[in-house]
Amino acid sequence: MSTQKLKYSIFLLIILLSSCNLPGGNTATSTPTDSEPSEPASSTPDPFTATPEFTATPEFTATPEFTATPTIPMVSVSVNTNCRTGPSANYDLNGSLNVGQTAEVIGKNSPSGYWIIKTTGGVGYCWLWGEYATVSGNTANLPEYPVPPTPTPPPTATLAPPAPVSNVSVTKICPFINPQFQYVGVLNWTDQSDNEKGFNIYINGSLTTTLGPGATSYPIGMGVLPPGVIFKLGVEAYNDAGKAATKEANFTCP
Repeated sequence: MSTQKLKYSIFLLIILLSSCNLPGGNTATSTPTDSEPSEPASSTPDPFTATPEFTATPEFTATPEFTATPTIPMVSVSVNTNCRTGPSANYDLNGSLNVGQTAEVIGKNSPSGYWIIKTTGGVGYCWLWGEYATVSGNTANLPEYPVPPTPTPPPTATLAPPAPVSNVSVTKICPFINPQFQYVGVLNWTDQSDNEKGFNIYINGSLTTTLGPGATSYPIGMGVLPPGVIFKLGVEAYNDAGKAATKEANFTCP
């Protein structure tokens, strides 16, 4: 073989060997084994097949125990009991609580033994004596009410003597019993006052009887007497402050 042909053969061999190592050439692909895991085809996860992230389950929170709401204090009585503006009879009435009724208790005054309740027949609230009271419900949180000032009693009006009566007259009956008359009749008057304690009845100046307030008449019986005998009848209103002037009328038969 000539030297030129040998060089040409070597050149062709070099070209063939070089073509086997060019990019894009066929290379053997190794099959992964259990001890050699294959890498994923892409580093970007598929949003449709990616495993969702783990979300922690919320911890269990115990339900708080139920606490019973304290009942509203209520009061009833075993005897009909007045309710006042303070803890004694010196205070004004402001309603009452009767047997069978109940009322809400809003306070107390422990030293006096009174409960402060919402009124059932008055205005606002009032003080109820605890002697006949029965209270149900929670009273531990009731506020203590201070005793209010004792009300000042109104000034007592000065009592004046009553006014004198008017229109004093006698209704005569005078049946005739021959030859005399039976002196029978009725003494009448008009009451002119509203503060009398009663009336004194006089016959000829002597106190005969006393009548109560509001009286306006008094029956008279003198017995059987000759005609023309005159009796002087008087009516006098009185009270603790004094007596009114006596008003008179004459009585005779016939």
